[in-house]
Amino acid sequence: QANRHEVYEEFQRKKTNPIHQERKREAEKLLAKQEAQVRGENYERKRFWSYSAESVEKWEKKQEKKAKRSNTGFTDFNQVAHKKYKKQINEFKPDLEAYDEQKIATTLTTTKDGEIIYIDTESSFYRDANSLRYASVDNVPSPQAVDRLVTDVNKQIAQREKFSRRKKAEDDDEITYINMRNRRFNEKIGRFYDKYTREIKGNLERGTA
Repeated sequence: QANRHEVYEEFQRKKTNPIHQERKREAEKLLAKQEAQVRGENYERKRFWSYSAESVEKWEKKQEKKAKRSNTGFTDFNQVAHKKYKKQINEFKPDLEAYDEQKIATTLTTTKDGEIIYIDTESSFYRDANSLRYASVDNVPSPQAVDRLVTDVNKQIAQREKFSRRKKAEDDDEITYINMRNRRFNEKIGRFYDKYTREIKGNLERGTA
């Protein structure tokens, strides 16, 4: 019975036309607007009453990000690099606990008498380009950081292969073309006529035509 119920629900979902659903929503919206005009009410203002301030703020931020991402046209490589950098920064999740522990360990030092004193944070933890402390053997990345770097590199490699314009040739495919233009033409023709010519082609190949 549960299986039949699931099959029936799936059938109902497939039967539902998304275009009809969209038209139904537009009709309901138009009817509500007309009823608000008859009652002398502001439809847009009344519609916003059902939204909370948090949801409206989240929606506005989402629209701003969408508008920034809408400009996808290529201008120069500097813009592409900057866009990629911003995307990586948004996906980056720093380990604040490890950061605080490293900062405390760097800004504290112990004297010969066992006294704990503070040292200058700007010159010790936030080092400049002239500092040689970057070459310290103690600065070893954690296994989690290494795994995160490996994951990011593999992700970039997969994306480059996905968006590459050059398609890989399949060794098992049947060669029915003389160049790439002829191959695309044959694929377009095959989408429409292969279902009619498959049997004839098989007979010709077997010699039973």
